[in-house]
Amino acid sequence: MLSEELRPIFDVSSDLIIEIRLASFAPHKFPLVSRSERTRKMLLEAMDTTVSRINLTGLPGRSDAYKLAAKFCYGVNIEITISNVALLRCAARFMEMTEDISKKNLEIRTVVFLEDVVFPNISNSIFVLHRCEILLPVCAKVNLVSRLINAIANNACKEQLTSNLSKLEYNFPPKPVQCVDSETLSDWWENHS
Repeated sequence: MLSEELRPIFDVSSDLIIEIRLASFAPHKFPLVSRSERTRKMLLEAMDTTVSRINLTGLPGRSDAYKLAAKFCYGVNIEITISNVALLRCAARFMEMTEDISKKNLEIRTVVFLEDVVFPNISNSIFVLHRCEILLPVCAKVNLVSRLINAIANNACKEQLTSNLSKLEYNFPPKPVQCVDSETLSDWWENHS
């Protein structure tokens, strides 16, 4: 099966076959090589320079992950959400889509999303943690599982602390502040010096 979505965006025929289990894709080398160090290495190892065939069977998230990563390589603006951030983070690691290869690459974009949207929110963190189950062991290798667990624990502690503080304020209303005028204070000071 050749993916029509990733077929020639340019008027140039495909020069690469990507295989992921039973699925095949026919992208162009240049967009992938410009963003993925793994693709670059695999093409350098390939013998045939005209049409290369790469097998990405170990890609976490398989075809779904590849489609999103490939669109990103082609410059398509993909939306990172709590539903796909774990998938994209693992795909970025597997395909080695780091800042060393290209600025604002997929890995850093997923990290920023995790830090801004997922980790500060306990329900988002729990949701993404559930998504990690099917992406093991790569999720563990990128420290996503441990960071999510830490975020959940930290947010739970913050919520507990905030809840306890509000109970304290409710149970013990603040005492009224007594104002002391400056003359009384100076009299006290003179009497105690």
